[in-house]
Amino acid sequence: MARKLLSACGIVFLSLFCLLSCGLEAFYYIEFIHDEYVAMSDVTRASIRLPSRESEGNGYSPPSDYFDNFIIFYRIYISGDNPVGTILTSDLRNTINPTLNSDFNGILSTTDKTSTSVNTSNLETFFFNRRYYQLTLEDADIASVLSRDSLSTNSQLRTIEIIFSPIAGDRPLLTLNLNGSPYAEYVLQRANSGPGTEFRPEPENRYFLNHADLYDSAKATNEINADVASRSAANPPSRYTYVSMYIAAAGKSYDMPPRNIYSQPTFIGVFMLPESF
Repeated sequence: MARKLLSACGIVFLSLFCLLSCGLEAFYYIEFIHDEYVAMSDVTRASIRLPSRESEGNGYSPPSDYFDNFIIFYRIYISGDNPVGTILTSDLRNTINPTLNSDFNGILSTTDKTSTSVNTSNLETFFFNRRYYQLTLEDADIASVLSRDSLSTNSQLRTIEIIFSPIAGDRPLLTLNLNGSPYAEYVLQRANSGPGTEFRPEPENRYFLNHADLYDSAKATNEINADVASRSAANPPSRYTYVSMYIAAAGKSYDMPPRNIYSQPTFIGVFMLPESF
């Protein structure tokens, strides 16, 4: 009887050892950008406070040792209207483009910071399935620009500003600010690829400027303007374009091979694209 009991205990111990050593995955977590860190007054400008790489002493944690950089997802929406406001209401989003409101509601649950059940392991695929792509910069690698070096410290407050000037021809910008003063400036550029896909954006310069090629729903295809949501309504005619953006922290796990890990995304806002020349 004692021998059988010892044998059974040995089997249980061995099973637990196998589970703990190779059957259970480590849990990786990256702190998100808090909603109150984002300030958007209208459809031309947003400011994002970057978290500190140190403990802030107010309950907010650094992004974690796994953090590599921030990523920004975007999608462009064709519209026939020019509503007034910050595009935060369902009615205003529907006025711009019903797909914008549908996407906003579909993404909303992932941005709920009170939820304990949000799974972000496939965040890039999640956004890609809604035709959201990762923002790029002209002549700069956005992953390097928004790397760990961009984080604040307890003595240096760093922020991102995204600027969509209402002046025709002014290319939208991303600026990095230190204690309120800009120290680096980059021109925003659309993507031309996503997970397992490539497309040929028109106009070819890929700037976030409103253009006849951009608000042409016939070109909102997987092959051309894959990052653009078409519009079926003919009245009023399509004439404007808007872009919706979300920001998230990204990094790599310590597994071999490493796995991509992401924070929850945070909604930045909806911007109106300035007119091209």
